[in-house]
Amino acid sequence: MHTETPDARAWQPQLLIVAMAFLLCSCRQLAVQRGTAADALSDRQVAVLNGLRNEVNLNYGYLEGWPRVNRGPCGRFAKSFREQWNTRFKHKINIAFIMKPDGGCDHVLVKLPDGSYFDGGSGVIPGATLLREFRLGDRIEEMVEFDLELLDKRSYGLGRSYELCPNYSDETTAKIIAKHLAILPKDDQ
Repeated sequence: MHTETPDARAWQPQLLIVAMAFLLCSCRQLAVQRGTAADALSDRQVAVLNGLRNEVNLNYGYLEGWPRVNRGPCGRFAKSFREQWNTRFKHKINIAFIMKPDGGCDHVLVKLPDGSYFDGGSGVIPGATLLREFRLGDRIEEMVEFDLELLDKRSYGLGRSYELCPNYSDETTAKIIAKHLAILPKDDQ
């Protein structure tokens, strides 16, 4: 026969409350996870976007292991990609910047609807992984409202030539982007 001490019985209601709280919190987390999973890019979408990256890198090449398109014309690429994406799809994307602690801009890319990022040289990449590619202390800053003047400033001039990507072409880039985005099904706006 098992007998409980008064101290053991005093803990039972508290353990029951903790167990119930755990179950309730777990249910809420599952609901949130299901909601965000629907917004995640599909494997096919990621493959198409990374195919776009591959074609961009095939056209513009690499310099010391880095995609040339990410070594100057990244702002022009991000602008063109954003314009074409937002024309085609109802889930809009924004320009994003990798900002140095001193306020300078290290890189320009886009933030996709699922919260991941994309640029023409690296493809689809999660934010935490993206920041590991840059200096300690760099941060991601999203341009929620498009501002051409700010994009031009942080791109160090959208109209300039690119010594590290000398064969960059807006026309070629736009064609590559259009070709790959056309593979993705156009959604209802």
